[in-house]
Amino acid sequence: MIQPEQADLLESPCALVVGSVDRAGLPDATRGWGLEVLDGGNRVRVLLSTSASTTIANARETRRLAITATHFATLVSVQVKGMVTAVEDARPADRIRFDRFWAGCVHELEELDGTPPDLTSRLAPPGIVAGELTVDEVYDQTPGPAAGARLAPTRS
Repeated sequence: MIQPEQADLLESPCALVVGSVDRAGLPDATRGWGLEVLDGGNRVRVLLSTSASTTIANARETRRLAITATHFATLVSVQVKGMVTAVEDARPADRIRFDRFWAGCVHELEELDGTPPDLTSRLAPPGIVAGELTVDEVYDQTPGPAAGARLAPTRS
């Protein structure tokens, strides 16, 4: 479902926003801290801050997440939506993924607009957990006339 060029963006140092909703329909959004595309693009594993308690609770309760990845410089954006299959403690491989993602983000932001690494480092989460989801939909969310275009259909 997720194509290779979309996977490249999703797994890159980028702005990751994770949206969720509670049973009453109240939305929540938080940062993602790294993502891995799995199973040929049919699943993803996203890293969340341990302090993102509302998103974590929503993921466990309603089991729906939307994840948007945006390239810092070009604003090219892709969104995946899907059903959460697990929320669990981070594994050693998740910590490695987070460290690479975070170092890449710090570097990209310094290169792009001169943001000092010591300033960016204040945003780092206190810890991470991982959520896995089966991808149901993929959208182009790049600003412009094609924003919102469906790139992969809903599973039947």
